[in-house]
Amino acid sequence: MKLWHLMVLGGLGLAAQAAPPNVLLIISDDQGFGDFGFNGNKLVRTPQLDRLAGESAIYRNFTVAAACSPTRAAVFTGRDHLLTGVWGVPPRANLRPDETRMPAFFKAAGYRTLHVGKLDCAKMGKGNPTDFGWDDYLGGGGYEHRDPMMWKPRNSARGQGWTVDLWTDYALQFIRERSDQPWFLSLAYIIPHMPWICDEKHSAPFLAQGCSQNLAACYGCIAHLDECIGRLLAGLKAAGQDQRTIVVFVSDNGPTSPEVKGKDEEALAKDPDWQKRNIAKLRGHKALVWENGDRVPLLVRWPGVIKPGERKQFGCAEDILPTVLDLAGIKPGIVTHQPFTGVSLRPSLENVATVRERSEVFRMAIAGPGSPREGISDVRQRKYEDHHLTLRGPRFKFHALPRGQRALFDIEADPGETTDVQAKFPDVMARMERDCRARWEQIIASGRSFMPPPPDAQKTKARKSEDL
Repeated sequence: MKLWHLMVLGGLGLAAQAAPPNVLLIISDDQGFGDFGFNGNKLVRTPQLDRLAGESAIYRNFTVAAACSPTRAAVFTGRDHLLTGVWGVPPRANLRPDETRMPAFFKAAGYRTLHVGKLDCAKMGKGNPTDFGWDDYLGGGGYEHRDPMMWKPRNSARGQGWTVDLWTDYALQFIRERSDQPWFLSLAYIIPHMPWICDEKHSAPFLAQGCSQNLAACYGCIAHLDECIGRLLAGLKAAGQDQRTIVVFVSDNGPTSPEVKGKDEEALAKDPDWQKRNIAKLRGHKALVWENGDRVPLLVRWPGVIKPGERKQFGCAEDILPTVLDLAGIKPGIVTHQPFTGVSLRPSLENVATVRERSEVFRMAIAGPGSPREGISDVRQRKYEDHHLTLRGPRFKFHALPRGQRALFDIEADPGETTDVQAKFPDVMARMERDCRARWEQIIASGRSFMPPPPDAQKTKARKSEDL
């Protein structure tokens, strides 16, 4: 058995830890801000996630990116996704080879590492997860909710059963077999990404309550996911590892649905199914940078160490990697990496009342008006005024809209982004507009984004509409 150095986490109330904590990162797919019971949805059934939320630090003022690949790039690297080379979903999800992924830090610190689930940003080009720091993986391709292809380093084969169950079982087996070495496990589910397909036992209760077939299937998928997360947490406890495991839960972006396509903003807001899901009345949807596209809750649990409860701290996807490294006592310099743009949220985990200042978060829409066009070979020809860009802080959110339009919203008072307050806060407006443009120019000057896909990625172009 390998001996580990003692780790002092006095600020978190833990005098000494015999071994570093395990880290379990759970990512759901397209689960919007309103798709949780603990966020006030009385229709969806998420009792296990609600219980996890009650045992966790909850960040509700938290922003990811507008879609799957950009968020996962930010989570796995601790960096603005545009600086990593990811400017959309495939074929624009070209995570650069010099970007160090999350598991590499843990592997260098002696952890056993595993990835289970969606391979977005864990597999890039011809590189498999084992090329980027994961010791092993069980991956899925596409959005096969039943009898999926089970991709492994060796002996890949088609599985039998519901994908969410198969992936959970594999993760549980890994947890049970790892008692003498700390581990890092990333578990990337594909629920509730469309198509919504689930066992009738999960959708029937929602049909009985008068939900449409679509919404019942969506919530049935979420109920199945919730059940599996409950099994996962129970398995942690049964293995005697829950007290020394940091559990992080986040969704990769806001919601989407069949109703999104072909409907303008006003029509979508009136759709009955959308009203049931969008309980906070946030604006927009997945792929857009209005609040409903990139605002989700973050949960962080470490029993006996992190005090549960609401955190007022503003955070973003880029903060997850610096935070878990800080909690685990791993110095980022243990491996060579590009500079983080995220920060550690540990001060707010140590003290509920702590709110640290941090730089504002830059985002770009990847669909709809202001999304980046393909076919521009010279990145310097991309114009700030052609895009929908945002700069988001703890209170204010600035929008640079196509054709030189702009808007400012007080997110704290108006999370639905209904009232433009630029006339009321002209100094804030001027400063955020200047800083937003500067961030854009920094990304363009870096030469790290908006590169065309490699030749072997052209075949993925047809998947782009499916992924959105």
